[in-house]
Amino acid sequence: MAISYHLWLAPLLSLVAAQLLKPLIVVIRLRRWDLQRLRQSGGMPSSHTALVVSLVAELWLHEGGSNPVLALALFVAFIVMYDAAGVRWQAGRQAAVLNRLLHDLRRSGLQNPRTLEGSPVSAEGSTPQVPSIRLQVPSVPWWLMDWPELDEHLGHKPVEVLGGCVVGVAVAWLLH
Repeated sequence: MAISYHLWLAPLLSLVAAQLLKPLIVVIRLRRWDLQRLRQSGGMPSSHTALVVSLVAELWLHEGGSNPVLALALFVAFIVMYDAAGVRWQAGRQAAVLNRLLHDLRRSGLQNPRTLEGSPVSAEGSTPQVPSIRLQVPSVPWWLMDWPELDEHLGHKPVEVLGGCVVGVAVAWLLH
């Protein structure tokens, strides 16, 4: 059994096609360019889904439905699609909530700084006649100050997974 170059080419082209479609869909929907979508996961269509579905479609077209490798590829595709629309989607939603909480904490803590006042104390416990020390510190803990913004574009809505399926099947069918 000779391995067809379509088994390699179709999934890779599906991945590239799906990633290139993402900024175009943003332009159509929002009337603005967002080239960051080229390097991000998430969004319409799912490039991970396009890749695995294209591989399944190529295996089906090339080997037929009786090859046991097709069953393995099909189950891997189901896992990828479930993960994209389930686990990774929820992780992106949680990142959005955490980003909002951090934003609110930073804003409230930096707008309402605490003023610490004190005077130096001598070893005997008496206070010498020196001016008091005033120090303004934010009320946000130090570890919230430098926390990076989390990526919210991780998973996919079911329609975005379906879009990846369409891209994957279309590319495999066109190449075959």
